Amino acid sequence: MAGNVKDVDRGLSQKLLKVMQSRRAGQHIHVVDAAGYSDLLFGAPARCRDLKMQGDQVAVVPEVGDGILGGPFDRLGLRTRRIGQLEARVFGRGTPGHEKVLSRLIDQIAGRMSREVRGPARRAPQFDLGWIGGRTAYGVWVASPEPLSGGGPGRLEEAVSHIGRSVRSMSSQPQFQPVMVLENSVDPGSGLQQTAKSAGVLVSKIQGLPG
Repeated sequence: MAGNVKDVDRGLSQKLLKVMQSRRAGQHIHVVDAAGYSDLLFGAPARCRDLKMQGDQVAVVPEVGDGILGGPFDRLGLRTRRIGQLEARVFGRGTPGHEKVLSRLIDQIAGRMSREVRGPARRAPQFDLGWIGGRTAYGVWVASPEPLSGGGPGRLEEAVSHIGRSVRSMSSQPQFQPVMVLENSVDPGSGLQQTAKSAGVLVSKIQGLPG
């Protein structure tokens, strides 16, 4: 907004006045901040921002999940995301098993929980999908390594540790809860739960999702 002509009485740019008037009239105008504009330049979706008045200035309304959740979940984008060897090995990304669990997860969140399914922000840890529940943003890594038998639990513990390292690389985000989701038939076991607790990761089956 720098350099815009100001409204003399209210000190607002004419552009923002038009946005507010259009929104009140029911015509949506997508507003992005500097971080969102940067995301657009990189081909990522940009979150639409709500605005509020603070004195004679217009400020962006802080929202749960800022810097963590990006735009709507894009399954094609997840499929075409570059997958590292570790992700393929410990999470099973790109395998039929992973796709199956992911589909059930989306059905649970969007259907039974009635939450908007979101993708990760460009600079956030690259979880599979996320949503907002109350005052908490959840980011989910689906773990469905193949095969689960013969070293499966050890592989799952490796996945939890990887999630913990990804989250620790972020700045402090008290409103963010990383979750590793397992198929309902998988028993996480006490060893995995202890590793997850130490890493600050919640391990959940699809039917027991939080939020």
